[in-house]
Amino acid sequence: MPKKEYSSYQYVDPDNKYTYPNSSVLINKFDIQDVHKAREKEYELVSMRLLELDIFPIKVQSMKDILAIHQYIFQDLYWWAGQYREVNISKSGNNFMAMQAFGSAEIYMNSLLKDYHQNAQTRDDVIRHLALILDNQNYLHPFREGNGRTQREVVRVLALEKGYKAQIKLESDDEIYNLYMDGTVYSDTKKLEQLFDKILENAE
Repeated sequence: MPKKEYSSYQYVDPDNKYTYPNSSVLINKFDIQDVHKAREKEYELVSMRLLELDIFPIKVQSMKDILAIHQYIFQDLYWWAGQYREVNISKSGNNFMAMQAFGSAEIYMNSLLKDYHQNAQTRDDVIRHLALILDNQNYLHPFREGNGRTQREVVRVLALEKGYKAQIKLESDDEIYNLYMDGTVYSDTKKLEQLFDKILENAE
């Protein structure tokens, strides 16, 4: 099955808080304004930081740790790394959580993470909890950019803490890509449960 296509993100950012004027390029520490060069630089630096986290993961107990993961991944590029976004976002006609609701969302995410650590005992438990956490983190969409990469690192670390590997390989497996995208874009936890059932392996 080939990869499905999804419409792009839409941002409510009339003051160009995050991008250069008349451009989709994010304001960055290198002042790179060419879209292709900016994408290449981001890929280079983010790949390095993700490799470091693979060796020295940041444990996830609360939203504070999710913010710390984002900060670590994007620290070389963006001044707002690890900070909640200050614009509203939609994708494929679906709005993500309004930034005005982040306070209550953080409380709820913390409760989901606490429940996971205390009550996810079996493989089925882990699958169900991870699907719920990923769905809610995606709806929260706390960052201006890098939500997906942060999500995938969060679930990887959470799975490890329960003795499992959970590598979401979007580039190399079309079925995984479609399950992940359908599950996150359309808030379909059943698709996300299918995703985790497919990829969850015992850690060696």
